[in-house]
Amino acid sequence: MFNLLTKGPGTSTKYPCFSRPFSSNNTLKNRHTESFTQENALPGQRPSKTSIPLNGEPIEFSAVLLRDACSCPACVDETSGQRLFSAADIPADIQARKVEVGTRSDSVKITWENDLPGYEEEHTTTLKVTALQDMVQSGCAPGMHRDTFTAQALWSTKPLNLPDYDYERYMKDDSVLYQLVRQLRIHGLAFVTNVPGVKESLATIATRIGPVKDTFYGHTWDVRTVPEAINAAYTSHDLGFHTDLLSAVDLFHTDMDAFDTLTSVPVNYHYNHPDSNIYHTTKPVIDLCPLRIGDVVYTRFEEYMKAMESRCSNGPGDQWKTTLLVNCLHKVNWGPPFLAPFSNHDGLAIDVKGSAQSPLSALNDKADRWHHAARKFNALLQRPEYLYERKMEPGECVLFDNTRTLHSRRSFHMADVGKPRWLRGTYVDKDPYLSKLRVLQNRFG
Repeated sequence: MFNLLTKGPGTSTKYPCFSRPFSSNNTLKNRHTESFTQENALPGQRPSKTSIPLNGEPIEFSAVLLRDACSCPACVDETSGQRLFSAADIPADIQARKVEVGTRSDSVKITWENDLPGYEEEHTTTLKVTALQDMVQSGCAPGMHRDTFTAQALWSTKPLNLPDYDYERYMKDDSVLYQLVRQLRIHGLAFVTNVPGVKESLATIATRIGPVKDTFYGHTWDVRTVPEAINAAYTSHDLGFHTDLLSAVDLFHTDMDAFDTLTSVPVNYHYNHPDSNIYHTTKPVIDLCPLRIGDVVYTRFEEYMKAMESRCSNGPGDQWKTTLLVNCLHKVNWGPPFLAPFSNHDGLAIDVKGSAQSPLSALNDKADRWHHAARKFNALLQRPEYLYERKMEPGECVLFDNTRTLHSRRSFHMADVGKPRWLRGTYVDKDPYLSKLRVLQNRFG
Protein backbone atom coordinates (compact mmCIF):
# COMPACT_ATOMS: atom_id res chain seq x y z
CA MET A 1 0.00 0.00 0.00
CA PHE A 2 1.16 3.51 -0.77
CA ASN A 3 0.52 6.56 1.36
CA LEU A 4 0.09 10.07 0.00
CA LEU A 5 0.09 13.06 2.30
CA THR A 6 -0.12 16.63 1.20
CA LYS A 7 0.46 19.75 3.22
CA GLY A 8 -2.30 22.29 2.98
CA PRO A 9 -2.24 26.00 3.72
CA GLY A 10 -1.04 26.94 7.15
CA THR A 11 1.84 26.18 9.47
CA SER A 12 4.54 23.92 8.05
CA THR A 13 5.35 20.62 9.74
CA LYS A 14 8.17 18.09 9.71
CA TYR A 15 7.20 14.91 7.83
CA PRO A 16 8.45 12.32 7.35
CA CYS A 17 11.55 11.28 9.20
CA PHE A 18 11.45 8.67 6.90
CA SER A 19 6.81 -38.72 -14.21
CA ARG A 20 7.85 -41.37 -16.60
CA PRO A 21 9.27 -40.72 -20.09
CA PHE A 22 7.52 -42.03 -23.19
CA SER A 23 9.50 -42.95 -26.29
CA SER A 24 8.74 -41.51 -29.71
CA ASN A 25 8.70 -43.01 -33.19
CA ASN A 26 10.61 -40.50 -35.33
CA THR A 27 9.76 -40.10 -39.01
CA LEU A 28 11.12 -37.53 -41.44
CA LYS A 29 8.22 -35.58 -42.91
CA ASN A 30 10.09 -33.22 -45.24
CA ARG A 31 13.16 -31.03 -45.35
CA HIS A 32 11.71 -28.41 -43.05
CA THR A 33 9.43 -30.32 -40.68
CA GLU A 34 10.06 -33.29 -38.42
CA SER A 35 7.08 -35.27 -37.12
CA PHE A 36 6.94 -37.34 -33.95
CA THR A 37 4.07 -39.70 -33.07
CA GLN A 38 3.63 -40.15 -29.33
CA GLU A 39 3.01 -43.60 -27.84
CA ASN A 40 -0.13 -44.11 -25.78
CA ALA A 41 0.02 -43.57 -22.05
CA LEU A 42 -0.52 -46.58 -19.86
CA PRO A 43 -3.81 -46.70 -17.94
CA GLY A 44 -3.75 -45.20 -14.44
CA GLN A 45 -0.52 -43.28 -14.90
CA ARG A 46 0.04 -39.60 -14.38
CA PRO A 47 -0.36 -37.35 -17.45
CA SER A 48 2.08 -38.25 -20.18
CA LYS A 49 5.25 -36.49 -21.19
CA THR A 50 5.82 -35.06 -24.66
CA SER A 51 9.32 -35.31 -26.12
CA ILE A 52 10.45 -32.34 -28.24
CA PRO A 53 13.94 -32.05 -29.77
CA LEU A 54 15.71 -28.84 -28.79
CA ASN A 55 19.27 -28.19 -29.96
CA GLY A 56 19.53 -31.80 -31.07
CA GLU A 57 18.51 -33.21 -27.69
CA PRO A 58 15.07 -34.65 -26.82
CA ILE A 59 13.50 -32.71 -23.95
CA GLU A 60 10.42 -33.98 -22.13
CA PHE A 61 7.58 -31.65 -21.23
CA SER A 62 4.37 -32.34 -19.35
CA ALA A 63 1.53 -32.76 -21.85
CA VAL A 64 -0.70 -30.77 -19.48
CA LEU A 65 1.88 -27.98 -19.34
CA LEU A 66 2.09 -27.72 -23.14
CA ARG A 67 -1.69 -27.89 -23.63
CA ASP A 68 -2.18 -25.23 -20.98
CA ALA A 69 0.25 -22.95 -22.87
CA CYS A 70 -1.87 -22.93 -26.03
CA SER A 71 -2.73 -19.37 -27.07
CA CYS A 72 -4.61 -20.04 -30.32
CA PRO A 73 -7.87 -18.08 -30.90
CA ALA A 74 -9.89 -21.09 -29.73
CA CYS A 75 -8.07 -21.00 -26.38
CA VAL A 76 -7.44 -17.30 -25.74
CA ASP A 77 -9.88 -14.54 -26.68
CA GLU A 78 -8.17 -12.26 -29.17
CA THR A 79 -9.83 -9.11 -27.80
CA SER A 80 -9.72 -9.52 -24.03
CA GLY A 81 -6.68 -11.80 -23.86
CA GLN A 82 -8.57 -14.02 -21.41
CA ARG A 83 -8.67 -17.81 -21.49
CA LEU A 84 -11.56 -19.68 -23.05
CA PHE A 85 -10.89 -22.91 -21.15
CA SER A 86 -10.09 -23.98 -17.61
CA ALA A 87 -6.77 -25.66 -16.97
CA ALA A 88 -8.53 -27.93 -14.48
CA ASP A 89 -10.66 -29.31 -17.35
CA ILE A 90 -7.65 -30.64 -19.28
CA PRO A 91 -8.12 -34.45 -19.26
CA ALA A 92 -5.60 -36.32 -17.15
CA ASP A 93 -4.97 -38.73 -20.03
CA ILE A 94 -4.25 -36.05 -22.63
CA GLN A 95 -1.22 -36.77 -24.80
CA ALA A 96 0.42 -35.47 -27.96
CA ARG A 97 -0.77 -37.31 -31.07
CA LYS A 98 1.75 -35.58 -33.34
CA VAL A 99 4.61 -33.16 -32.79
CA GLU A 100 5.92 -31.20 -35.78
CA VAL A 101 9.10 -29.16 -35.50
CA GLY A 102 9.39 -26.57 -38.28
CA THR A 103 12.93 -25.41 -38.84
CA ARG A 104 11.98 -22.42 -41.00
CA SER A 105 9.22 -21.08 -38.77
CA ASP A 106 11.16 -21.83 -35.58
CA SER A 107 8.01 -23.25 -34.04
CA VAL A 108 6.56 -26.51 -32.76
CA LYS A 109 3.05 -27.66 -33.65
CA ILE A 110 1.25 -30.22 -31.48
CA THR A 111 -2.05 -32.00 -32.12
CA TRP A 112 -3.71 -33.79 -29.25
CA GLU A 113 -5.24 -37.11 -28.29
CA ASN A 114 -7.97 -36.77 -25.63
CA ASP A 115 -8.08 -32.98 -25.89
CA LEU A 116 -10.44 -30.80 -23.89
CA PRO A 117 -14.15 -31.40 -24.53
CA GLY A 118 -15.45 -29.25 -27.38
CA TYR A 119 -12.17 -28.97 -29.27
CA GLU A 120 -11.92 -30.40 -32.79
CA GLU A 121 -9.47 -33.18 -33.61
CA GLU A 122 -7.44 -30.82 -35.80
CA HIS A 123 -6.96 -28.32 -32.94
CA THR A 124 -3.27 -27.44 -32.91
CA THR A 125 -1.08 -25.86 -30.26
CA THR A 126 1.77 -23.82 -31.73
CA LEU A 127 4.73 -22.86 -29.54
CA LYS A 128 7.93 -21.06 -30.46
CA VAL A 129 11.14 -23.02 -30.03
CA THR A 130 12.66 -20.05 -28.20
CA ALA A 131 9.77 -20.13 -25.72
CA LEU A 132 10.35 -23.82 -25.06
CA GLN A 133 14.07 -23.22 -24.61
CA ASP A 134 13.30 -20.43 -22.16
CA MET A 135 10.98 -22.79 -20.29
CA VAL A 136 13.86 -25.25 -19.89
CA GLN A 137 16.14 -22.52 -18.53
CA SER A 138 13.75 -20.47 -16.40
CA GLY A 139 11.03 -22.90 -15.37
CA CYS A 140 8.37 -20.45 -16.59
CA ALA A 141 5.74 -21.35 -19.18
CA PRO A 142 5.29 -19.15 -22.28
CA GLY A 143 3.34 -15.99 -21.51
CA MET A 144 4.23 -15.96 -17.83
CA HIS A 145 4.88 -12.37 -16.75
CA ARG A 146 8.19 -11.73 -15.07
CA ASP A 147 8.92 -8.32 -13.59
CA THR A 148 12.21 -6.69 -14.55
CA PHE A 149 12.17 -3.80 -12.11
CA THR A 150 15.35 -2.10 -10.97
CA ALA A 151 16.48 -3.49 -7.63
CA GLN A 152 15.41 -1.61 -4.51
CA ALA A 153 18.11 0.65 -3.08
CA LEU A 154 18.87 0.42 0.62
CA TRP A 155 19.25 3.67 2.51
CA SER A 156 22.71 4.35 3.91
CA THR A 157 24.88 7.21 5.13
CA LYS A 158 24.95 8.61 1.59
CA PRO A 159 22.39 11.39 0.96
CA LEU A 160 19.35 10.25 -0.98
CA ASN A 161 19.39 13.32 -3.25
CA LEU A 162 15.97 12.50 -4.63
CA PRO A 163 14.43 14.97 -7.10
CA ASP A 164 11.09 16.65 -6.48
CA TYR A 165 8.34 16.48 -9.12
CA ASP A 166 6.29 19.49 -10.20
CA TYR A 167 2.54 18.90 -9.92
CA GLU A 168 1.65 20.15 -13.42
CA ARG A 169 4.35 18.08 -15.12
CA TYR A 170 3.42 15.03 -13.04
CA MET A 171 -0.23 15.36 -14.05
CA LYS A 172 0.37 15.99 -17.77
CA ASP A 173 3.55 14.08 -18.71
CA ASP A 174 3.50 10.27 -18.49
CA SER A 175 7.30 10.14 -18.65
CA VAL A 176 7.44 12.22 -15.44
CA LEU A 177 4.85 9.92 -13.88
CA TYR A 178 7.09 6.96 -14.79
CA GLN A 179 10.10 8.61 -13.17
CA LEU A 180 8.15 9.09 -9.95
CA VAL A 181 6.63 5.60 -9.71
CA ARG A 182 10.02 4.09 -10.57
CA GLN A 183 11.61 6.16 -7.80
CA LEU A 184 8.94 4.89 -5.41
CA ARG A 185 9.90 1.33 -6.33
CA ILE A 186 13.64 1.92 -5.90
CA HIS A 187 13.77 4.29 -2.92
CA GLY A 188 10.27 4.09 -1.39
CA LEU A 189 9.84 7.88 -1.29
CA ALA A 190 8.94 10.78 -3.60
CA PHE A 191 7.75 14.39 -3.28
CA VAL A 192 5.42 16.41 -5.50
CA THR A 193 5.62 20.20 -5.20
CA ASN A 194 3.51 23.18 -6.27
CA VAL A 195 0.30 21.30 -5.49
CA PRO A 196 -2.79 23.56 -5.76
CA GLY A 197 -4.23 24.35 -2.35
CA VAL A 198 -7.64 22.81 -3.01
CA LYS A 199 -9.27 19.79 -1.45
CA GLU A 200 -9.32 17.70 -4.64
CA SER A 201 -5.60 17.97 -5.41
CA LEU A 202 -4.53 14.96 -3.35
CA ALA A 203 -6.99 12.61 -5.03
CA THR A 204 -5.85 13.76 -8.47
CA ILE A 205 -2.25 12.91 -7.56
CA ALA A 206 -3.29 9.49 -6.29
CA THR A 207 -5.52 8.54 -9.22
CA ARG A 208 -2.68 9.18 -11.66
CA ILE A 209 -1.26 5.96 -10.17
CA GLY A 210 -4.41 3.98 -9.40
CA PRO A 211 -7.80 4.01 -7.69
CA VAL A 212 -7.92 5.58 -4.25
CA LYS A 213 -8.38 2.97 -1.52
CA ASP A 214 -11.48 3.60 0.55
CA THR A 215 -11.10 3.06 4.30
CA PHE A 216 -13.10 4.01 7.38
CA TYR A 217 -11.23 7.32 7.21
CA GLY A 218 -12.83 7.95 3.79
CA HIS A 219 -11.32 8.23 0.31
CA THR A 220 -9.15 11.03 1.63
CA TRP A 221 -8.83 12.21 5.19
CA ASP A 222 -7.73 15.27 7.11
CA VAL A 223 -5.02 15.21 9.75
CA ARG A 224 -5.67 18.19 11.99
CA THR A 225 -4.72 18.78 15.60
CA VAL A 226 -7.88 18.64 17.68
CA PRO A 227 -8.67 18.45 21.41
CA GLU A 228 -9.61 15.00 22.78
CA ALA A 229 -8.32 13.30 19.63
CA ILE A 230 -9.28 9.66 19.03
CA ASN A 231 -6.17 9.09 16.89
CA ALA A 232 -2.57 9.86 17.83
CA ALA A 233 -2.11 11.62 14.48
CA TYR A 234 -4.59 14.28 15.61
CA THR A 235 -2.49 15.22 18.65
CA SER A 236 0.63 17.31 19.15
CA HIS A 237 2.62 14.29 20.35
CA ASP A 238 5.74 12.98 18.71
CA LEU A 239 4.73 10.09 16.45
CA GLY A 240 7.42 7.44 16.49
CA PHE A 241 8.37 5.55 13.38
CA HIS A 242 5.78 3.17 12.10
CA THR A 243 6.31 0.67 9.22
CA ASP A 244 10.93 -0.09 6.94
CA LEU A 245 12.96 -2.35 4.94
CA LEU A 246 16.56 -1.45 5.65
CA SER A 247 16.29 -1.86 9.41
CA ALA A 248 15.08 -5.43 8.92
CA VAL A 249 18.11 -6.11 6.72
CA ASP A 250 20.48 -4.68 9.32
CA LEU A 251 18.86 -6.70 12.11
CA PHE A 252 19.37 -9.84 10.01
CA HIS A 253 23.10 -9.12 9.72
CA THR A 254 23.62 -8.09 13.35
CA ASP A 255 21.34 -10.45 15.31
CA MET A 256 19.92 -13.48 13.50
CA ASP A 257 18.04 -14.69 16.60
CA ALA A 258 16.25 -11.36 16.97
CA PHE A 259 15.48 -11.36 13.25
CA ASP A 260 14.03 -14.89 13.50
CA THR A 261 11.88 -13.82 16.43
CA LEU A 262 10.37 -10.89 14.57
CA THR A 263 9.68 -13.07 11.51
CA SER A 264 8.10 -15.95 13.45
CA VAL A 265 6.41 -14.60 16.59
CA PRO A 266 2.96 -13.14 15.81
CA VAL A 267 1.72 -10.17 17.80
CA ASN A 268 -1.64 -8.42 17.91
CA TYR A 269 -2.59 -5.05 16.46
CA HIS A 270 -5.89 -3.24 16.83
CA TYR A 271 -7.80 -0.04 16.19
CA ASN A 272 -10.27 -0.15 19.03
CA HIS A 273 -13.13 2.35 19.17
CA PRO A 274 -16.20 0.35 20.27
CA ASP A 275 -18.69 2.95 19.05
CA SER A 276 -17.29 3.25 15.53
CA ASN A 277 -14.54 0.87 14.43
CA ILE A 278 -13.04 -2.31 15.87
CA TYR A 279 -10.20 -3.72 13.77
CA HIS A 280 -7.96 -6.57 14.90
CA THR A 281 -5.18 -8.50 13.18
CA THR A 282 -2.30 -10.76 14.17
CA LYS A 283 0.98 -10.92 12.26
CA PRO A 284 4.75 -10.90 12.80
CA VAL A 285 6.67 -7.64 12.63
CA ILE A 286 8.68 -8.81 9.62
CA ASP A 287 6.54 -10.51 6.95
CA LEU A 288 8.51 -12.73 4.57
CA CYS A 289 7.37 -14.16 1.25
CA PRO A 290 6.90 -17.96 1.24
CA LEU A 291 10.35 -19.54 1.54
CA ARG A 292 10.04 -22.46 -0.88
CA ILE A 293 12.54 -24.50 -2.89
CA GLY A 294 10.75 -27.18 -4.90
CA ASP A 295 8.39 -28.97 -2.52
CA VAL A 296 10.29 -27.89 0.59
CA VAL A 297 8.95 -24.94 2.60
CA TYR A 298 11.29 -23.31 5.10
CA THR A 299 10.12 -21.58 8.28
CA ARG A 300 13.43 -19.86 9.11
CA PHE A 301 15.20 -17.58 6.68
CA GLU A 302 18.65 -18.76 7.81
CA GLU A 303 17.81 -22.35 6.78
CA TYR A 304 16.39 -21.14 3.47
CA MET A 305 19.50 -19.04 2.83
CA LYS A 306 21.81 -22.01 3.49
CA ALA A 307 19.79 -24.15 1.07
CA MET A 308 20.04 -21.40 -1.54
CA GLU A 309 23.79 -21.04 -0.93
CA SER A 310 24.34 -24.64 -2.01
CA ARG A 311 22.78 -23.67 -5.35
CA CYS A 312 24.86 -20.51 -5.79
CA SER A 313 27.58 -21.27 -8.33
CA ASN A 314 29.51 -18.00 -7.88
CA GLY A 315 29.98 -18.29 -4.15
CA PRO A 316 27.66 -16.23 -1.92
CA GLY A 317 28.86 -13.14 -0.11
CA ASP A 318 27.29 -10.50 2.12
CA GLN A 319 25.85 -8.63 -0.86
CA TRP A 320 24.29 -11.84 -2.18
CA LYS A 321 22.73 -12.50 1.23
CA THR A 322 21.38 -8.96 1.41
CA THR A 323 19.89 -9.17 -2.09
CA LEU A 324 18.26 -12.51 -1.26
CA LEU A 325 16.75 -11.09 1.92
CA VAL A 326 15.45 -7.95 0.21
CA ASN A 327 13.79 -10.13 -2.44
CA CYS A 328 12.15 -12.23 0.29
CA LEU A 329 10.87 -9.34 2.41
CA HIS A 330 7.14 -8.87 1.84
CA LYS A 331 6.47 -6.05 4.26
CA VAL A 332 7.22 -4.78 7.74
CA ASN A 333 4.43 -4.34 10.30
CA TRP A 334 5.69 -1.83 12.84
CA GLY A 335 2.97 0.26 14.44
CA PRO A 336 3.59 0.88 18.15
CA PRO A 337 0.44 3.04 18.61
CA PHE A 338 -1.69 0.11 17.43
CA LEU A 339 0.00 -2.75 19.29
CA ALA A 340 -2.63 -4.76 21.17
CA PRO A 341 -2.13 -6.85 24.34
CA PHE A 342 -0.14 -10.05 23.93
CA SER A 343 -1.82 -13.45 23.62
CA ASN A 344 -0.79 -17.03 22.83
CA HIS A 345 -1.36 -18.29 19.31
CA ASP A 346 -0.26 -21.93 19.64
CA GLY A 347 -2.77 -24.65 20.45
CA LEU A 348 -0.15 -26.33 22.63
CA ALA A 349 2.76 -24.22 23.77
CA ILE A 350 6.12 -26.01 23.82
CA ASP A 351 9.17 -24.62 25.60
CA VAL A 352 12.73 -24.72 24.30
CA LYS A 353 13.28 -28.17 25.86
CA GLY A 354 10.26 -29.63 24.09
CA SER A 355 8.02 -29.76 27.16
CA ALA A 356 4.45 -28.52 27.31
CA GLN A 357 4.04 -25.14 29.02
CA SER A 358 1.22 -23.66 30.99
CA PRO A 359 -0.65 -20.86 29.19
CA LEU A 360 0.88 -18.23 31.45
CA SER A 361 4.40 -19.60 31.12
CA ALA A 362 4.05 -19.59 27.32
CA LEU A 363 2.72 -16.03 27.37
CA ASN A 364 5.56 -14.88 29.62
CA ASP A 365 8.15 -16.41 27.31
CA LYS A 366 6.52 -14.94 24.23
CA ALA A 367 6.37 -11.41 25.63
CA ASP A 368 9.98 -11.51 26.85
CA ARG A 369 11.33 -13.04 23.64
CA TRP A 370 9.49 -10.56 21.41
CA HIS A 371 10.43 -7.61 23.61
CA HIS A 372 14.13 -8.52 23.49
CA ALA A 373 14.05 -8.58 19.67
CA ALA A 374 11.79 -5.54 19.30
CA ARG A 375 14.11 -3.37 21.40
CA LYS A 376 17.00 -4.16 19.06
CA PHE A 377 14.88 -3.44 16.00
CA ASN A 378 13.64 -0.17 17.48
CA ALA A 379 17.21 0.92 18.26
CA LEU A 380 18.12 0.45 14.60
CA LEU A 381 15.23 2.68 13.57
CA GLN A 382 16.74 5.63 15.42
CA ARG A 383 20.11 5.51 13.66
CA PRO A 384 20.71 8.72 11.67
CA GLU A 385 21.87 6.92 8.51
CA TYR A 386 18.34 5.57 8.10
CA LEU A 387 16.71 8.96 8.58
CA TYR A 388 15.39 11.33 5.94
CA GLU A 389 13.91 14.44 7.52
CA ARG A 390 12.16 17.25 5.71
CA LYS A 391 10.11 20.18 6.89
CA MET A 392 7.13 20.17 4.57
CA GLU A 393 5.79 23.41 3.21
CA PRO A 394 2.24 24.19 2.04
CA GLY A 395 1.64 22.75 -1.42
CA GLU A 396 3.96 19.76 -0.99
CA CYS A 397 2.88 16.12 -1.17
CA VAL A 398 4.89 13.11 -0.03
CA LEU A 399 4.32 9.66 -1.53
CA PHE A 400 5.85 6.65 0.22
CA ASP A 401 5.71 2.88 0.27
CA ASN A 402 3.80 2.21 3.48
CA THR A 403 5.11 -1.37 3.72
CA ARG A 404 8.73 -0.31 3.38
CA THR A 405 9.31 3.27 4.50
CA LEU A 406 8.64 4.13 8.13
CA HIS A 407 7.22 7.57 8.70
CA SER A 408 6.97 9.79 11.74
CA ARG A 409 6.34 13.34 12.87
CA ARG A 410 8.02 15.42 15.52
CA SER A 411 6.04 16.88 18.38
CA PHE A 412 5.06 20.54 18.46
CA HIS A 413 3.79 23.01 21.04
CA MET A 414 0.34 22.44 22.50
CA ALA A 415 -0.32 26.14 21.92
CA ASP A 416 -0.60 25.24 18.25
CA VAL A 417 -3.70 23.12 18.88
CA GLY A 418 -6.55 24.50 16.80
CA LYS A 419 -4.32 26.51 14.53
CA PRO A 420 -4.50 25.93 10.77
CA ARG A 421 -2.08 23.01 10.59
CA TRP A 422 -3.49 20.68 7.94
CA LEU A 423 -2.38 17.46 6.32
CA ARG A 424 -4.56 15.50 3.93
CA GLY A 425 -3.91 11.81 3.28
CA THR A 426 -5.04 8.90 1.14
CA TYR A 427 -4.01 5.39 0.14
CA VAL A 428 -3.41 3.55 -3.14
CA ASP A 429 -3.14 -0.24 -3.06
CA LYS A 430 0.08 -1.84 -4.24
CA ASP A 431 -1.42 -3.95 -7.05
CA PRO A 432 -2.68 -0.90 -9.02
CA TYR A 433 0.66 0.81 -8.42
CA LEU A 434 2.63 -2.17 -9.77
CA SER A 435 0.29 -2.39 -12.76
CA LYS A 436 0.94 1.27 -13.56
CA LEU A 437 4.69 0.77 -13.17
CA ARG A 438 4.66 -2.20 -15.59
CA VAL A 439 2.64 -0.30 -18.21
CA LEU A 440 4.89 2.76 -18.01
CA GLN A 441 8.03 0.63 -18.04
CA ASN A 442 6.86 -0.95 -21.29
CA ARG A 443 6.62 2.56 -22.76
CA PHE A 444 9.59 4.35 -21.26
CA GLY A 445 11.85 1.73 -19.68
